Amino acid sequence: MKIPIAFILTLLLMPAYIKAAPAEAAAPRSWTLVHFLPGDFKDAGTKNFIPASFPEGVFTVEDSSRPAVLTSAQLDAAFPFDELLLSADAIFPGGGGLEAEAQVRTADGWSPWFSFGKFNAAGGGASAAPQQNEFGALEIDKLKLKKKASALRYRFTLTAAGRPAVLRLAAVSYTDSGAPYSPAAAYKPAGFKARKLSLPRRSQMLQQVNYAGDICSPVSLSMALCGLGLSAEPLETAEAVLDTAQNIYGNWFFNTAHAGTRGLYAFTARLNSLEEAGTFLDAGAQVVASLTYGPDELKNSPLKKTKGHLLVLAGFTAKGDVITHDPAAPDEGTVERVYDRAQFARAWLKNKFGTSYIIAKDLNRFLAVKERAAELFSMPPGPGDGEREKLRESQLLFNERVELLEVSGPWARARAAEQTSLLPDDKTLAPYEGWLELDSLAFSIPAPDTAVIKTKTAKAGGLELSLGVRLRVIDGPGGAKAFPPGGPALNLSEKDLNRLPRKPAPAGLRPAILETARFFLGDKYYWGGRSAWGIDCSGLVNLAYRAWGLELPRNADDQFAASRSVSRENLKPADLIFSAEASKPGFVNHVMLYAGGGKLIEATGETNSVREISFAEKFGADFKKAKNGMVAGGKKIFFRKVIN
Repeated sequence: MKIPIAFILTLLLMPAYIKAAPAEAAAPRSWTLVHFLPGDFKDAGTKNFIPASFPEGVFTVEDSSRPAVLTSAQLDAAFPFDELLLSADAIFPGGGGLEAEAQVRTADGWSPWFSFGKFNAAGGGASAAPQQNEFGALEIDKLKLKKKASALRYRFTLTAAGRPAVLRLAAVSYTDSGAPYSPAAAYKPAGFKARKLSLPRRSQMLQQVNYAGDICSPVSLSMALCGLGLSAEPLETAEAVLDTAQNIYGNWFFNTAHAGTRGLYAFTARLNSLEEAGTFLDAGAQVVASLTYGPDELKNSPLKKTKGHLLVLAGFTAKGDVITHDPAAPDEGTVERVYDRAQFARAWLKNKFGTSYIIAKDLNRFLAVKERAAELFSMPPGPGDGEREKLRESQLLFNERVELLEVSGPWARARAAEQTSLLPDDKTLAPYEGWLELDSLAFSIPAPDTAVIKTKTAKAGGLELSLGVRLRVIDGPGGAKAFPPGGPALNLSEKDLNRLPRKPAPAGLRPAILETARFFLGDKYYWGGRSAWGIDCSGLVNLAYRAWGLELPRNADDQFAASRSVSRENLKPADLIFSAEASKPGFVNHVMLYAGGGKLIEATGETNSVREISFAEKFGADFKKAKNGMVAGGKKIFFRKVIN
């Protein structure tokens, strides 16, 4: 479909003026770390593991006759926690098993290792014997602590039978059980759209076994697996996840581990909002939710009450209510159930902290940049600096969203979801594509950004953040905090932030954009730069606007296409001046900000600098006599605007 430029411009300005955020963005009560990229395990300790060929896996058992052990580095928590869940994925071509363990650090030091049991790839597993000490107790598949912990480690042991097993994923989810539940967890965002997944309908109650009432978890899992294109019968799935030590079918670790043996990414998570769940559904992932509710607390449920029940999320109605496939239904015709959004949120997010199985064919859309800036290249560069400069296309900022497309050694081809460029049809904007280092990425659940860095750089938790970094910021007793990928929470200073969405009048917006652009005056020009540490012409315009809530495309020609013509007489400060070579007037290759008074601000390779100069000095022509489309100084010049 071809999209008119006028419509594209409307979309570009929408985040700044229309997009709404929750009245109160709730602080997360839980946090989920998912390690599945090679760089996630850079500081981990391994025994009898060798690197696998990613994305097939991250580690392969070297000698199948001996156990292989992975021990994570110390992982500092985003906030103190008192509950912890653990899960992992592995593929066992010849059979084998997987044991999961965790230890935590409290004010009393490091705890002993707690075992979450041993999963058997051939079917089922056994949870560990009761474990209780001065730190806490392991309750089958959940660690509950007596004192809050600030850090953790995980350890996974793989045994392989015959052929080497492959570890693909490690995940940990921790919770501050004392954190208050906020109704914002059920918030329906602006622009919400109905969606519905195609899933089979299966009732646990129709299974011809005496334990039919106990298999909501594997029946839900079987529906989720079928939704991803696999064959999975309810009773076969139940047999594969049976916890023989407890004689139960709902062990969270075993259910996700079984899904992993089917070649999928699967992990136990605790989500904080229905909106988070929606991001997984939109990416084609399956979400199996664990609920607890009392009499009449979840209307339309086939169960009057339950201390623990699992079902599959199938989507949302136009009103925002939750469409599910509930295996407790008495027959397949009534498996599909719609639940009130707020009631469902309380039963799942409030009562069970959003405990879920997340199952997906890939996690490519759940990535963000974890470095202060990552360089994007047209192709993987060689070791020389000259080749890097020649191939550099752009930079991605910390916490910027990325979609992984393919991997070649240490390089990833990706879509920069927050940077757009016109496709060859010159009408359709699409995410910018290029190559960046795979190690610069980390797992991250998308969440609406509520603030942007407005100073050139900002210090936060030992990190230096660039102008233009967008974050979801939560306000609390300790001030503003952000919860970005690959690290603990960041404490932020209000002086560094612009809150989103911003609705400033153009009269105030224009000088603010120019003031932001002037941060870079005197800096060296940096081809492909789009950060506080290097900037090119379109990068300067992109960041100066982004800091004030306006998203423009990445490149000069795309910014030209997404702007509107204006006469020189009506040009206002912070409007844009474009130029093209007079010999190639159809190819715009430079953009400048009009600074008022016949001056402009530009990042230019002509002087290898960012400067503010007069129009006359730049083009050798009188600004007061300039016309749109004129040729001066060997350039064809255009005056454009994006702000009314």
